[in-house]
Formats: sequence, structure tokens, C-alpha cells
Amino acid sequence: MKLLYILCFYLLIAVSDGTNYDFLLANGPTHISANNTYFFPYGDPKYDIKLKLLQVDPYTGLWINILRGAPGSMLGTHRHYDQVYGYTLKGAWGYREHPEWLSKPGDIVHETPGSVHTLYIHEDYGESETLFFVWGALEFLDESGNTIAVEDWRSISQKYVDYCEKNNLPIIDITYPKEKAPDIEFKEKISRNEL
Repeated sequence: MKLLYILCFYLLIAVSDGTNYDFLLANGPTHISANNTYFFPYGDPKYDIKLKLLQVDPYTGLWINILRGAPGSMLGTHRHYDQVYGYTLKGAWGYREHPEWLSKPGDIVHETPGSVHTLYIHEDYGESETLFFVWGALEFLDESGNTIAVEDWRSISQKYVDYCEKNNLPIIDITYPKEKAPDIEFKEKISRNEL
């Protein structure tokens, strides 16, 4: 009971002095408009892979994206530090290491922490698009299994910002919840509703 009084006291102070204590409360629903961000080249430039970053959560390490690839494209071999869910929107894709299945529209793929694979876009099904929910980092590996790059919410956010700056596009703040990433600064403050 004493803890409840202390919490109420701090909330009363927060309301009276204008301090934002939203981080203490459950974050409400977030609407993410896929039309506010842009596809940017991703991975090896010799393949036609593009990524559209929809949201990053610095608190949980989650980054939500749509991966688009032309038939025959490939994303380098990588290891997952945490789990990933993919929902295929169109086309077909799979992993070179798992020829027993091919993900087609409506299919869901769950990638477990520690899994290593090479994503490819199947040649016979046209362009592919998949909605991915990625927790944690991807560790890209060379042919010998050595680390060549690590991608997480912070590095992928920077790639998005760099692409927008290079192409003079408005930079939409896609971090949520906002209070969790005070060190991330987006140069242009444009809300999702202004577009």
C-alpha cells in the first residue's frame, strides 16, 4: 500500500510540474503508416534488395521492415541474435540452407535466435515483399564464417537517415517509444500526420 501512495505522489508531482512521465505508464497504440518512409538499397549492391523501415524500438531492439527483392536476389549469410518473424506479402523466398520449403504469400516464417541462413528471392515468382519483425541484431558472415557486419536498430536507423539526407527526402522519426532513445536526433521533425 505504501508503494501505491509513493507512486501516486510522484504522478501528482509530474502533473503539477509539467514533467513527462509517460514512460511510467503503458504506451498506447501506435499507428504506423507504411507510406511515410522509403525503400532504400540494402545488402550487396549487385543484388536488387530494398528495405523499408517502418519502426524501431530502442527499448526492445525491435525493428519492423518490409524487405523487397527482385527475382534471383540474395541477402548475405547472417546469424540472428534474437528471434525474427516474417510474413510474406508477395512473391516467394527461402533460405539456401533450407531447400525443403519456400515462403509464399500468407506464409509466416519464424527464425530462432542463433539461426544462420542466406535469404534468396525465388526466380519463378516475381518480385517478393515480406514484412519482418526483427528483434536484436543480425551478424553478417563471410564464406569462412567470420563477422563482416552487425546490423541492429541503431545501424539500420542510421542507414534510413543517410538515405533520406542523400536524396533530400523528409526524415520521419520512426522510433517508438520516443522516451527510450534520447540520443537519437532526427534532423527534420515531421510528424506522420503532416505528410
